[in-house]
Amino acid sequence: MFRRFRMVGTLVLIALLALASTAYAVPSVPLHTQEFSKKVNAERIYQHAAKLADRDDARIAGFEGERRAADYIEQELKKYGLKVERQVFPFLAFLDRGSEVQVVEPEPKSLDSLTMSYSPATPEEGLRAELVYAGLGSEEEFAQVDAKGKIALIKRGEYTFFEKTQNAAKAGAVGAIIFNNTSGNINGTLSEPTDIPAVSLSDVEGEALKELLEQGEKVIVTMKVDTVMENSHSQNVIGTIPGKKGGPFKERKTIVVGAHYDGVDTPAANDNASGTATLLELARVLSKKPMFHDVKVIFFGAEEAGLVGSTHYVESLDPREIADIAAMINMDMVGVGDTMGVMTAEEGAESFVADLAEEYIRAYGHPYRRTVSDRSDHAPFEAAGIPVAFLNYGPDPNYHTDGDTVDKLSKENLYNMGVLVTTLTHNIANDRNLPERGAVFSAKGLKGEKRFHNPEFANR
Repeated sequence: MFRRFRMVGTLVLIALLALASTAYAVPSVPLHTQEFSKKVNAERIYQHAAKLADRDDARIAGFEGERRAADYIEQELKKYGLKVERQVFPFLAFLDRGSEVQVVEPEPKSLDSLTMSYSPATPEEGLRAELVYAGLGSEEEFAQVDAKGKIALIKRGEYTFFEKTQNAAKAGAVGAIIFNNTSGNINGTLSEPTDIPAVSLSDVEGEALKELLEQGEKVIVTMKVDTVMENSHSQNVIGTIPGKKGGPFKERKTIVVGAHYDGVDTPAANDNASGTATLLELARVLSKKPMFHDVKVIFFGAEEAGLVGSTHYVESLDPREIADIAAMINMDMVGVGDTMGVMTAEEGAESFVADLAEEYIRAYGHPYRRTVSDRSDHAPFEAAGIPVAFLNYGPDPNYHTDGDTVDKLSKENLYNMGVLVTTLTHNIANDRNLPERGAVFSAKGLKGEKRFHNPEFANR
């Protein structure tokens, strides 16, 4: 893999240098590409990711693995001479140790379930109960069925998973199974603890159970959920590269570049040791390159618990501090896949930084998609009125599985993203004419938003 990367990387670099030396080259290569093509080191990025992506020391938010990762990040940033601070915040830590759902009657069958985040555990022996179908899980639909002592089968849609599960509990159900309304299973969250355990199934398995019930079959299932919840804390690790003193500005702005370093209970190499490692390399390279504006590299904790770290950071800012942030660039899952992604959180959001990132990617000739997603750490910044660019690679077939290991990471991807984001950040941080924002936004009110970066990982 490394040999192939070196060959491809060298060819890309030669092509970029040829473009840079051609007066009429279209599209033109972004300023400083040649410099950062030489300075960004893919092997160093890969080694950072390898140190972070340890299955036996998973970086689950609120647990020791995440705190040890924060220690590693802080240690590396200090090596580069950055001023480092930790922003600690409380939250409810959640650990999923797995779930099982089996049909006992009419025909025994094991089903492929996923635990809903913040589901309570079942008793150790599990639950055994009759299944009842309750449509979309509204109060009105539960009023029309006898759910007492049963496990409710509910279709995804319209209501949040929390609302569906609590409606089932109010109707006397002992558990909830929510099946998807699109292809595949759901990596879902209840956002907060419910009164009964809840798991998800794929559309195919859910529809098959529904069909049995509609045919008048009595369906008996067993359900086991093993989870742990405890009051804990996480932390954002923040490194600052100060801008030049006395620059040609009335006031310096701040460019934020971020990546979450926590993960689910897997090696979590691509999600998101890859983005964390690439951000460490950006910090190393730019620490030696004074820029006009301040650059903050922020390693967010507890992203997988619902963007907790990034939301806490934005909520901690006063209106003036929010106004001082000119742009936010977020990296999440940058090591696997053949297509780059450039995203804002909402459709139609104006973002000079996403537009500029798209221009750079086109100039470099990388395949890409411009789309939207509100499920990573850029979302709270955009909600506060800050221009954002969420950058990634995809698709990743090993998302949130034990297959998300460091050997799956492409050094070519890590290099391409490293050069892109380092060049983009540097050039924005040296821009004398950053776009003015029309208003100062307040970040208050973001609390309670529970969003995740994968379209299948949602709260409804």
